Amino acid sequence: MSILYGRGCGVDVSGEALFRQVTFALEAGDKVGLVGPNGAGKTTLLKACLGEWPLESGQVYLTGSVGFLPQNPVLEGEETVWEGMLTERADLIRVGEELRTLETQMSQPDQKLMQRYAALTETFERQGGYALEAQVRRILAGLDLSEERDIPIRHLSGGQKTRLALAKLLLRSPEILVLDEPTNHLDISALEWLENYLREYAGTVLVVSHDRYFLNRVVHRILHLEQGELHEYKGNYTEYELQRALAEKTMAREAERVAKKIAHLEEYIRRNKAGVNARQARGRETQLQKIVPVHRKKTARGPGVALSAAGRSGERVLDVQGLALSFGEKTLFSGVDLSLRRGERVALLGRNGVGKTSLLKAILHKLPYRGMIRIGANVLLGYYSQEHEGLNPANTVIDEIRQASSLYDPEIRSLLARYGFRQEEVFKPVSVLSGGEKSRLALCKLFLGQGNFLLLDEPTNHLDAQTREVLEEALIDYEGTILAVSHDRYFLDKLAGKVAELFPGGLKVYEGNYTRYLEAKQAERLEAESEVRREMPEARQVRGEQRRTSREEQKREKKVRELEDGIADLESKLHSLEEELAGCSADYEKAMALHQACEEIRAEMEEMLQTWAELGES
Repeated sequence: MSILYGRGCGVDVSGEALFRQVTFALEAGDKVGLVGPNGAGKTTLLKACLGEWPLESGQVYLTGSVGFLPQNPVLEGEETVWEGMLTERADLIRVGEELRTLETQMSQPDQKLMQRYAALTETFERQGGYALEAQVRRILAGLDLSEERDIPIRHLSGGQKTRLALAKLLLRSPEILVLDEPTNHLDISALEWLENYLREYAGTVLVVSHDRYFLNRVVHRILHLEQGELHEYKGNYTEYELQRALAEKTMAREAERVAKKIAHLEEYIRRNKAGVNARQARGRETQLQKIVPVHRKKTARGPGVALSAAGRSGERVLDVQGLALSFGEKTLFSGVDLSLRRGERVALLGRNGVGKTSLLKAILHKLPYRGMIRIGANVLLGYYSQEHEGLNPANTVIDEIRQASSLYDPEIRSLLARYGFRQEEVFKPVSVLSGGEKSRLALCKLFLGQGNFLLLDEPTNHLDAQTREVLEEALIDYEGTILAVSHDRYFLDKLAGKVAELFPGGLKVYEGNYTRYLEAKQAERLEAESEVRREMPEARQVRGEQRRTSREEQKREKKVRELEDGIADLESKLHSLEEELAGCSADYEKAMALHQACEEIRAEMEEMLQTWAELGES
């Protein structure tokens, strides 16, 4: 039986049908991506599945526990990140507390008490109670929240709150994970960690994402929602694209064949309806009535982006030497050197918070810095901000273009139509635009400027797959220079000719696209591991010489080793006793003896651990 099943689902928005007769099924362990153009209703379909949006028709059946990550989760409170994570498994913590209470009550034999203790122990172990804190640390580290573990949740940034909401959801580990754009606010290392985590996840995953690289690595089935219809494709995102393109081509050929046949029959009927072949013409009319025309639905396309540079820059576009940037007493990075030549496309990567956006703003002289930044001759800068800082919320869409150009209104409306703003949409206030609409408007303004050196900060954020593809093609054909910050690895693979990795101590440039960068990083890791192995014998020899210089040090280390061996032996004995204790709930005397033995071993271990810690500090 399917763990999530929707049959004939239909939803209305503002009195109009968004989709109708949508049917789908998810089985246990499925990894499914839900894709489609902006506005198709992907998020609405997710909410309808969870009962958060009313269905006009159809039914949804859920047979497992569900965890939902919205695009903009709301998290507040005085508790710290660590406390918030543990609160997510308050049920398991309560089981642990009850176990400790029962242990203090087991001085007298009681069959019901022993049975309760055995059952709770089994539940606690099965649900990962003994490894709970280790799992919390693992998830926080994977999503780059380790350093924020003691910070109150209300002090986190919006991106950090989104990552924490995802972390809490992963810790809860429901049978069905429903994720709406989970890759927002994740740097590349966190993205890769999440991909690996979801691939190994035992439950079902339904994810809405515009990150094509992510979908390629995680899902094995695609649901495509467009123009009110849902179609299923087996395979990852790349396989879905191939299947869909083939289906569209097949449909086009069939539509053309049927149209030609209809035209041929109509022409025959027109020429022969009143002549000697009138009888045959009536037969053709009967044939014509039986033919069902093939109507090709218009596939959503991205905006008609046209990108050109106003003029040719000099050969040297940018020279950065010894650049350092600080906020108060905190230095984001220092020692950054970067040189760009005309026509180069460089991707700027680095962990969240390392200062990638700040580096772009320093180049624009919007932030104070130390070091040297030299812009080349005839360079006209164009800047795309991921926060859309260049858009005035008080303006309408058409006002934004009026103020950025000398075009007349008919020309502006024609231009905006190419970016998806048609008819009355040009009079919408910027303040009410969706993330995707703001991105398209910001791109329109950027390309109007005709800069020959583009600084792009997450240009694919909020864009659907079709618009991303159009943007990629426009940038590939662009003759100017590009420095782009992006976590969209699919975009980086197609566009970048070099990858510059920013870290607190400087910047390192790698030749090639993102895939070549990964290969280079892997080679560096292998070389570092090899170097460590080569140095190990020498390091052991040095440590041996140092130990020989002090007899007391030798005695201390011997004692440490003895303690470590003793602790390991006690841990093994304790584990065996606990297993034996769990299986003898009916034998009171034996159970009490085992419980006493466990307590004695724990006390001895505590004493040995204290001695071991003191020796380690000396």
